[in-house]
Amino acid sequence: MCRQFLAGLLVSFALAGCATQGGPSVSKPDAAAAASGEHHVKPYPFKNPLTATVLGTPDRLKADLPKKANFSIRTLDPLVNRSTPATLRYARPLQYLLAAQDHPAPLAFVIAGTGDSALSSKCALLSRALYQVGYSVACLPSPTSVTFMLGAAKYPVPGRMKTDVADLYRLMQAVRDDLSGDVDITSYSLTGWSLGATQAAFLAKLDQQRGVFGFQHVLLLNPAVNVWDSVDRMDALLKRNLPGGFDALPHFLAQVLGNIQQSEDKSQPMRFNEDALYRAYESGTFDKKDIGAVVGLAFRLSLANMAFAADVLTHSDVIVPENVKLGPYDSLGLYFRRSFRMSFSDYINQLLVPYWNRDGRHVSKSELISEADLHSIAPFLAGDDRMGVFTNADDPILDADEVGFLRRTFGKRARIRPNGGHLGNLSYQKTIHALQDYFTQ
Repeated sequence: MCRQFLAGLLVSFALAGCATQGGPSVSKPDAAAAASGEHHVKPYPFKNPLTATVLGTPDRLKADLPKKANFSIRTLDPLVNRSTPATLRYARPLQYLLAAQDHPAPLAFVIAGTGDSALSSKCALLSRALYQVGYSVACLPSPTSVTFMLGAAKYPVPGRMKTDVADLYRLMQAVRDDLSGDVDITSYSLTGWSLGATQAAFLAKLDQQRGVFGFQHVLLLNPAVNVWDSVDRMDALLKRNLPGGFDALPHFLAQVLGNIQQSEDKSQPMRFNEDALYRAYESGTFDKKDIGAVVGLAFRLSLANMAFAADVLTHSDVIVPENVKLGPYDSLGLYFRRSFRMSFSDYINQLLVPYWNRDGRHVSKSELISEADLHSIAPFLAGDDRMGVFTNADDPILDADEVGFLRRTFGKRARIRPNGGHLGNLSYQKTIHALQDYFTQ
């Protein structure tokens, strides 16, 4: 990735964690032992939702998962005929992460969250968890990732749920065909996190109509209910906690990294991951008021990357002037500053809505927003017993009404913990055990 986006990469690592470490390799957990062990698991430690979102789960409370899960990275031919601009070549080729059993097994598709590729740490975590209970797993990139935009998106301006989901569905069929003859698949299931969870709900609805996969289990992990309301909340976090905007970013990153370094063993290389952040937080060297800025920055930097790529691919003349042709070694500093300053509302108004109202297309802003709302498929969600949801009552991407909507709509199929923020407790022992139980019931 180009140097101008390095800051985004570092902050994203703070939110997502650089690596997911597991325990010794095992084939399948003893469900009874796992259940009985629940009484001895210490409570999830963070009551502040933003702290949970950034710090995740301390190593001592993470689920014991296999280090090896027969991982491989598979490459697909592009699903669309599109040339790759020189400045986006870093995002090729189109890949997915596979964890394959060596015997007939169900296949679980995992849809990555906002901006994430198929090689993210959460892909590895969920793949290990499902592989441990007998699944083969294929983790797919988010439609908001540049890799997906280049190789799989018919319309490379992410944000319209209808078309993003159609692209995902086509990619899933390409994965199925790619695995034919190599992996013996007995059935299909589906999960995803954050935006990927919301998309998984719409994918399940689409598959009900088309009947290609017939998913046995569908689990939504910390979904957005209304996508655009959720991202507006992330924008608000940034405005409140980083008043200097982009100009304050270098100082802020230096401060965060310096605080982590103070809490680390000077004789060991510094690792910028969830546990390093946790140690800094516990030692008091990490400034707790900056937690909100880390969360807001991670989302904004994912948007900046996506908006820049969308503008370049569609020649929208919003970030990069239409008459400018960027080469692989051109400085992108000016364009990154423009991308970073673009709020989610700006993205909708300046890129998404204009794109869907050109070249003979006519789609209103209100339609684009309503299409990305789970309320629009509430009867399907309420009536399909294959579908469940895991989330947290304090998830900062949700408000109280949306948590109530999930509770009412899914009923007994909803597992809503009081604390954990946005995916902060995803690797927590109780969460992983509950996920494994869900997929094996």
